[in-house]
Amino acid sequence: MNTLVSAFWGEGISDERFLPVMIQRTLEALMLQCAQGEWEILEPLVIHPDRNIVGFVNQVQDLAQQAHGFHLLFIHTDADAPEEAHKAIRFKINPAIQAVQNAPQTIEYCREIIPVIPVVKIENWKLSDSDALREALATELDDTALGLNLGTKQLEQKSDAKELLATILSKINENRRIPVLLDDLDGALAKGIHLQKIYRFQSFERFVNRLKTSLIAQNILKADCNPRF
Repeated sequence: MNTLVSAFWGEGISDERFLPVMIQRTLEALMLQCAQGEWEILEPLVIHPDRNIVGFVNQVQDLAQQAHGFHLLFIHTDADAPEEAHKAIRFKINPAIQAVQNAPQTIEYCREIIPVIPVVKIENWKLSDSDALREALATELDDTALGLNLGTKQLEQKSDAKELLATILSKINENRRIPVLLDDLDGALAKGIHLQKIYRFQSFERFVNRLKTSLIAQNILKADCNPRF
């Protein structure tokens, strides 16, 4: 059996609790449907650039060196606003990827870099499945009471998703002797969100398509892979 190994860099501790597990689950779903051969999927290893390195491109180059020998390097950055998504790709991600891919082959890099870019913030992804959120919070409050009675596009582009999630958590904890902690909520949502729910978000679909393209190029997935979630 082959083993797929990857690395992850996120913007904060909460991202590190949530995204590596979501990425592993997404990889497992892709591999189950389309893999060439049998594969074990490891959870991405969380890495960080040297704290003395300044500049996004330079940081990604350092990470790519750390991840040499890995199949994939996942780089997370928030778009911060719907209209900022293309800016994140154009001015941050693309220059970093080009710097790595255009470097001499004598430099030992992981050159398969997969950007992870929610339209606004990662909290938008965490709110993609209200049933998973209810289960994680052990509550029966409906979408209206939670403030989630929105369409898919509106929820994906909600500018205050981080504040909304904090408000929901505070509301749930008001009358509880043992509060639900954000650490626990991140972990529960990473394991509980149904992929078909989050796949409705265009930003997550773009992430999956980039991932699929890379794995096909590495002959890990079949070329005609058309997964369903």
